[in-house]
Amino acid sequence: MRVEVWRQPNGYWRWAYREGDTCLLSNSEYTSEEAARHSADTAYPPPSGGGEPRSRTGRLLSRWLERFLLAVVARRLLRRVRLRRGHGRGG
Repeated sequence: MRVEVWRQPNGYWRWAYREGDTCLLSNSEYTSEEAARHSADTAYPPPSGGGEPRSRTGRLLSRWLERFLLAVVARRLLRRVRLRRGHGRGG
């Protein structure tokens, strides 16, 4: 599913919902792009969960960040356990 917004030659804005062979054109013209987008979002709300799916790069960065944060937490927990056992910094 996608919604397209464009400016017509007469200066007004329009939107259309497109999916496969289906194209549903807005029944009104709008004086601004913002008004056209608002109308389109009202008629066809974006999917929940942040809109478009993340790119491959976005997913890789997200995984990297998760692993990095997990390593930081694990290191802090390990340090805490060592300190409680009386091992201090030198081991």
